[in-house]
This record gives sequence, C-alpha cells and structure tokens, in this order.
Amino acid sequence: MVEKNPLVCRTLQENLKKLGCTNVFAHCQDGLEFASRDVQRYDVIFLDPPFQSEYLPRLLEMLPQHLSEKGVLYVESGAPVDAPLPWQVVKSGRAGQVYYQLLKRREK
Repeated sequence: MVEKNPLVCRTLQENLKKLGCTNVFAHCQDGLEFASRDVQRYDVIFLDPPFQSEYLPRLLEMLPQHLSEKGVLYVESGAPVDAPLPWQVVKSGRAGQVYYQLLKRREK
C-alpha cells in the first residue's frame, strides 16, 4: 500500500500489525514517487488516486512495467477511464459515484 497522508499511513501500518499481515506493507510516500522508484512486479495493483488529481494518466503510463505478465490493474475514479495503450479494459462498471475498471496489458 502506498499512502501520502502520514496519519492515514500510520493507521494502515498499525492495522496491518494488529491483523498479523506479514506480506502486506504500507509505504508512506507519494504514489508517483513510489512507482517511479519501485522495481518489483505485481500480479494485481489496486489504484485509487485522488479523483481530481492528474495522477491517473501518469500512473497508467508508469504501471505496465510493474505488472507481472498476466497481471491486472484495478482502477477506481470519479469518471470513466479511457484506457490508453497498452491497456485493455477487461471489466468496468459503476457503484454510486465511483467508476471502476479492471485493466490488463494488451496482448501482442
């Protein structure tokens, strides 16, 4: 987990410790900064950036290199996402005011 707000991040860390989650980590930093420096690959990335920010387009550009070969990206936003290349929409919908999409990299 990556959370910029220090208070929220500390709460996440405390909850992870209480739950005994040894394979989940809460990183206290900006999501764009984390994505630009992180070198790991993930099977699933959950992305819920601030709705009115410019984070989403920038993260969509950066995240393909962070997914495993069959990895997927779950995105929540305040408006439908027009998935740019290399993304392909697998599933999408709306729950109240939140739009969600499951994306994967287009197959070559």
